[in-house]
Amino acid sequence: MNKNNTVTKTHSSGHYQPEIKPRRMAFDTKAPENKYTFNNNSLVSTFFYALSALFPDGERFFIHSVRHYRDQISDPELKQQIKGFIGQEAHHGHSHEALNESIESLGFPMSKITSAMQSRIEMLKKFSPPRQLALTVAMEHFTASLAEFLLKNTDLLEQIDPTIRQMLIWHAVEEIEHKAVAFDVYRTCVDNEFMRKRVMVIAMVSLFSRLAWYQTQMLWADRHFPSWREWKEAASFFWGKRGILRDNMKGLAKFFRTGFHPWDIDQQALIDNWQQRFPDVAALQR
Repeated sequence: MNKNNTVTKTHSSGHYQPEIKPRRMAFDTKAPENKYTFNNNSLVSTFFYALSALFPDGERFFIHSVRHYRDQISDPELKQQIKGFIGQEAHHGHSHEALNESIESLGFPMSKITSAMQSRIEMLKKFSPPRQLALTVAMEHFTASLAEFLLKNTDLLEQIDPTIRQMLIWHAVEEIEHKAVAFDVYRTCVDNEFMRKRVMVIAMVSLFSRLAWYQTQMLWADRHFPSWREWKEAASFFWGKRGILRDNMKGLAKFFRTGFHPWDIDQQALIDNWQQRFPDVAALQR
């Protein structure tokens, strides 16, 4: 057991597997002082606000798709990981709901967006259970890649609202901890490589289209039209040398390898001893 009380072990598949520990966090989710908290850039800020709008009902959908197969799992280790996965995702949804309320107080239509997301989730639940699980696998890979970027580039979070920074770091750690759970359930119960890859393509097109539409709604509600500076900075933030989406594409490409497993991408160093590296976040654990 290491210093932050996280058990590091090897999964039965031969891959590294951290302990998946749900953590209740005492975030102060008051409204950010700066409406566009990411360096006063509306494009970058609304990207993360839109993601936050997706999380509560998105996380509940992930839980739903994995829980459907729980009774089909005989491996006690994977059963325990599913329990941890459900606990972590439930806390994520609850925390982002509180954050979304604060963002709405700034004048952004978060309730409208989350309502649209709820309708979207009800539609997704009409898909077959294997396809629902494949979608969860795709989105879990995306969020783990996003988490990797944030934990490798925490300097980019230094100028934002402290609560949002803390929430992003906590969320990123836990996304990496449980990144293989839905995948292992999928491989055990479905194991359809063609579906896994095809659903990822559809999921990414849908996700980025939806994020762009939600950002547009936020900017329109605020009657804000991004300046040239904002467009230039956003282009660099997303697609520059240290761009978040450019970095995400690297992990996405690996996903399409036949036989891929999430822990083929080694992110262990990013979460080992995270409490020592981010003591202000660790102190918020109840």
